[in-house]
Amino acid sequence: MDGKNKKGQLIVKVCCVVAAFMLWLYIYNFENPVMDKVITVPVSIVNQDVLAQSKLAPVIESDAEIKITVRGSVSEINDLNVGDFALQADLGSAGIVKGENKIPVTVEKKPANIKVANAGSLWITVNIDEMVEKTVPVKVVLEGEARSGYYVVQPELDVKEATVRGPSSLVNAVTYAVARCDISDYYKNMSVKEALKAESKSGTVYKYVTVEPSDLDMTLQVKKTKTVAVNVKTTGDLTASGIKSILPESSKITIAGDEVQLQAITGIDTESIAVASLNGAKTVNAKLLVPQGIVLVGNGASVKLNITYAEKSEKTLTVPITVRNLQSGLSASLDQASATVTISGTAEVLSGITADSIGCYVDLGSISSEGAQQVQVTLTLPAGVSKTAMTPESVNVTIKKNQSGGQ
Repeated sequence: MDGKNKKGQLIVKVCCVVAAFMLWLYIYNFENPVMDKVITVPVSIVNQDVLAQSKLAPVIESDAEIKITVRGSVSEINDLNVGDFALQADLGSAGIVKGENKIPVTVEKKPANIKVANAGSLWITVNIDEMVEKTVPVKVVLEGEARSGYYVVQPELDVKEATVRGPSSLVNAVTYAVARCDISDYYKNMSVKEALKAESKSGTVYKYVTVEPSDLDMTLQVKKTKTVAVNVKTTGDLTASGIKSILPESSKITIAGDEVQLQAITGIDTESIAVASLNGAKTVNAKLLVPQGIVLVGNGASVKLNITYAEKSEKTLTVPITVRNLQSGLSASLDQASATVTISGTAEVLSGITADSIGCYVDLGSISSEGAQQVQVTLTLPAGVSKTAMTPESVNVTIKKNQSGGQ
């Protein structure tokens, strides 16, 4: 019995839903009641040139929009879109001053059977500023990628500067007049005309700041590309400087140019690096010597070089101390005949160093009288070798006159 009751209740519920749906269909299709809907519509700001006569300009950083309440039948309201309406704020009206101004918005276009319920109370607030102008550099930004194997060369411009004009708060933020060109899939030279837009250093576009000239005519040169080696050029003895290698951070570089010229190029040289001047530097930037007519793709004018030094070793030698520049008629005796010298350098350099490779002497050229005195020992070392320690650093010298005229 309970089962029959539940089944009956289910049938009643289904019938109620069907009846409600049928009633809704009747009302929608035959009664078509009136309803309200709120939509957001853009506002055109007109007669800005009237303000310009008073050296004023509106501060507009983005498109103005306003909410309107539209009223009409259900079927017509549901078919509406934003493009059915045109709203306008007129800056030509009297009484506009510097600062914030409340400007009435009028409905210039709407569907015939639709009413804008709040048409009499539509306003936007527009900030009015002093109109100024300044000159800024013109810049071309290439966007996208040329076809594989091709490169679009940054154009040489006949127009180097442009005048931007508008409210001071926006004009002061403008850094460049920028023409943006989409070069996607370019594979041959192209003549283009692009609008110049006022942009900040960070790339913000001020669309309501005017630019003169308004556009830019350009011919974009498209070149073939080729990947070649980077050739590091040096002067001086790498081994003697303790350098194991000087290698570019990237061993390959892409260049662009005339196809015939590219065929003859297998690498791009760096400027010569004087190894003696590196003084232990781990990296150095070297200018790339690019042939005339060739362009570097995606690189600056230089390349970073990584410097690797050979591991250093030490070696200790006993070196005779010699006498130099002894004046005629004198003889000299040293209290020590040799010095113990510890030198450092790469294992490769040190392997060829002997005591004979090192100059170790005292210079007696300034001594002209007999007697004993202490004199500094001087060392001369081969390239790539440095002194770590030496004993003694000085010696005692005894000077005597020769009895026989000999030394």
